[in-house]
Amino acid sequence: MRLRALLVILFSLFLTLSFGFVLKDVQFDGLKTVPKTELEPFYKQYLGKDINNYAIEDIISELDGTGYFDEITYELKDSEANEKILFIKVTENAPVSKINIEISGHGIISKETIQASVTLKEGKAFSFPKFWESIDNIAKMYSDNGYTVATPRTQDKSFAFVYVSGNLGEDNVVNFKVTEYALYNLEFEILSDNKAFNDEFEKIKPSLSLPKYIDYENKNWFLKIFDSGKNYVPTLSTLQGFFQNLSKYVFFKVIDLSVIEEDKDIPAKTLVLTVAENTIVSQPVALKGIRVKGNTLISESELVGEVKEATYTNLDILKKIQQVKVKYEKAGYFINLNLEAGEDGYLYILVNETKVKEVKIKGNTNTKEYVFNDLIYVKPGDYLNRTDLQNTYIELKKLNFFKEVNINFEQPEATSTDVNIVLTVEEKDKKFDFQGGVTWGPVKDKPWYEGFAGLLSLSSTNPFGYGESFSISLQKALSNTNLSFSFGIRKPFELPLIINTSLSYNQTTENATETTKYSASLSLSTLKTQFGQFSFSTAYTDTTVSSDTTVNSKTLSFTGSYIYETLDNLFVPMTGYSLTLSGTKYVPVSENGSDALSYFVDATYHLPFTPSISFATRIYNAQVFQTSGEPVNFSLAGPYQVRGVKVDQKGTVLVLNNNEIRFKEPDQMIYFSLFFDVGILENTYNFDNIKSSAGFELGLVIPMFGLVRVGWGLPITPTFVPNPNFYFIIGQTF
Repeated sequence: MRLRALLVILFSLFLTLSFGFVLKDVQFDGLKTVPKTELEPFYKQYLGKDINNYAIEDIISELDGTGYFDEITYELKDSEANEKILFIKVTENAPVSKINIEISGHGIISKETIQASVTLKEGKAFSFPKFWESIDNIAKMYSDNGYTVATPRTQDKSFAFVYVSGNLGEDNVVNFKVTEYALYNLEFEILSDNKAFNDEFEKIKPSLSLPKYIDYENKNWFLKIFDSGKNYVPTLSTLQGFFQNLSKYVFFKVIDLSVIEEDKDIPAKTLVLTVAENTIVSQPVALKGIRVKGNTLISESELVGEVKEATYTNLDILKKIQQVKVKYEKAGYFINLNLEAGEDGYLYILVNETKVKEVKIKGNTNTKEYVFNDLIYVKPGDYLNRTDLQNTYIELKKLNFFKEVNINFEQPEATSTDVNIVLTVEEKDKKFDFQGGVTWGPVKDKPWYEGFAGLLSLSSTNPFGYGESFSISLQKALSNTNLSFSFGIRKPFELPLIINTSLSYNQTTENATETTKYSASLSLSTLKTQFGQFSFSTAYTDTTVSSDTTVNSKTLSFTGSYIYETLDNLFVPMTGYSLTLSGTKYVPVSENGSDALSYFVDATYHLPFTPSISFATRIYNAQVFQTSGEPVNFSLAGPYQVRGVKVDQKGTVLVLNNNEIRFKEPDQMIYFSLFFDVGILENTYNFDNIKSSAGFELGLVIPMFGLVRVGWGLPITPTFVPNPNFYFIIGQTF
């Protein structure tokens, strides 16, 4: 009988769970601060569907997972034939009365930005899942900015320089705390009584450095203006670079790494490394000499010098190994080193030169590989070289086709010294930029309101993955209208060319004179090669000037240019140099068309002092040889100007030298510079009227305009003016 009763119960449960019903509606009782719309995703997919109790349990489990409720009960009620309504009764947790954000440190990320990532809301039921989600969101913000982060639920915070935590306090006040630790000092403990080793370590210690907050504290007030305490919270890449630098030396090994929290005005840690001498031999050893095996890229004489029979100490051997390592490092090659004692009395340094077995490209789900593969300087079968890796990264970043570019290594076989190069790109989320707005710039000898202009712009770079780019822009002011269209494509039909074309219309009214200009251009450029880049273009302009009389001029021009550059960035370079040579022949198409020949030379050099400070200089020289027709002139305006000096005249000879010290954090969109400019604008090479200025400039890259630069320049010669002049430039720096 008992068995029969048990079977009946099990059968009834089976029927309840297996045979379904239609869920007509879900209704709640007890919701106060949690909106029903937030809970809809947990049951919406079941409405109107034939379900069973498994689905109901899934709904309740999902609701419980939100963490908003202290208690959840439910009841199914019949509605119509085979239809039921789910009634859910909830008891909400007490609402959050207040959310506090506390940042201990210099505030790398603003409190407002952190607040926006918190998913708990004041006045809404407290939820532990949302509490931890908020902590994880804050941690991710720092992690995405390159910092090492720990939370109470993740790794030990000892080696993290950002720690994110939180607690639920009295009266349901939620506190989130972010602690940003500056690297206060870097200390080495040397476990060796060998004076020769200790002396050698002292020589290389200055190269084993990190930005230390103790140095920032010791700076004077003026130097602190150009620095920030934020720069002393080390990023993951900074720490990785430091440890990679350690690995360059074979004299020592790190046997312990510890972190000490300092009692300072701001959170700070000191990194302590315990090092010991690498031991090859415990006692001096007599050798016929130290030689090299396996080297094909650099000769033995270059690597170790003269092979001498002598008695070698441990440090002597280490110095020879270091010598080999440094030679390959300077040449940019990756190697592995081992030692072998030869039966012939020599000690051999075995060199394994790393080769590239395969290059893999990942992530280009939209962009065709042929569009950018010429910029991948790392090739299968080549010896792995750091310069090739750097050039590949820089050139792909400069393309502006991808949101992110990363290069990693992959060992194809455990015993192989060869590597695969994995190039991972991330496509842009946003394909098109549509912008509009109103801007204002200073105007001379006109009412202030004529400085206003309305702008509309639609632009895109590589939206369909064929290397194409285009922009349409309209600028309308009271006395000026500009409409332009440009289109370019890289390697069309896999041809080794870059094609650009543009159309523009400009109409300006000034002092009862109206100037209307139509122009069109087409250019063909070669791809960038080790010898530079060549381009050829043709342009047509049709200009009409109307006042009491009407003068029309039509000109066709042909331009040839050569560019060689090693810049790290096209908007704001911090390292590298460039040379541009260009010549243009103007051919008249109408009676007033220009008949002239012009050239310009533009050379720039950028010398980095630190990753965020660089000296930049540019020399620009241009000249026109005019035969007849509408004058072709230059002016000190736009990107080619003595900044802060107002010059109205035009000329056929322009000589310009721009100099500045730039302050720009890597991968940031903003920079600051101090500049000194000097230039002439004449009709001959006459240096009697030199113009010069000094001042400062701020720049920001924004989608609509590209690089927008504003600054103030103090004219020095020919007349010193104590009041600086404001200027505004759209376009890349030199």
